[in-house]
Amino acid sequence: MARGGLKITKTDSSGQIHDRYTGPESINGAFVGGTGGLTSQVGRQIQGQVYITGGSSTTGSILRQKGEHKFLVTDGTNKGVCTLVNSPSPTAGQMNILLTLNTAAANIAAANVAGGATSTTVTYDTRTAVTGPVQLPRVGDYLIWTSPSANISGVAQVTAINGGTATISTSGNVGAANGITVSTATYASKITNRFAWDYYSDGNSSTSINGGANYTKYRYHLATPDGTFIQAQYA
Repeated sequence: MARGGLKITKTDSSGQIHDRYTGPESINGAFVGGTGGLTSQVGRQIQGQVYITGGSSTTGSILRQKGEHKFLVTDGTNKGVCTLVNSPSPTAGQMNILLTLNTAAANIAAANVAGGATSTTVTYDTRTAVTGPVQLPRVGDYLIWTSPSANISGVAQVTAINGGTATISTSGNVGAANGITVSTATYASKITNRFAWDYYSDGNSSTSINGGANYTKYRYHLATPDGTFIQAQYA
């Protein structure tokens, strides 16, 4: 493992697991950070959505770090090098690692496509505590829930934000729904054993992961977000 890179959990021929944890610290019932490795091993390993050239988009395991934003991965059948992207739908040669910033309750406003609606709003319910170090979504973040409406994707990108109300696109009529459990999420531009970075720049005009943008840095673990840690996708 290169200095500052991602440790890879491995199981030897005798069944002994090596490099399973990043250290002895357990905070709020979860170990700090995470490791790569085959997700079929005992414990929790970071899991990505990978699209290996010649395969298809599916969940996969990280086998080795190949660069700051690249990993050798497997989908269980194929192996290949994939580059991290800020998208829920990676294409050939790409992968993502979902970062969950918080979980909360929210209310969805009705939208009438026949009346010209192309979007709807999702308002965080202030009566319910937000669980996570990031309290509100930002433009470009993603809202994730379990099918509150056939016309809202299970992963919807925020196009505007006004206080605790986020705007998302819709392709058809949406009925009002209250108390929906929703997560605010983003994707990793870089990840090490202890920290993960998103694509939300501090104002640097560059949009390239190699162009000097100062993306937001988080402490993470492989568990539900809390007041200190976000959650990296795992299996």
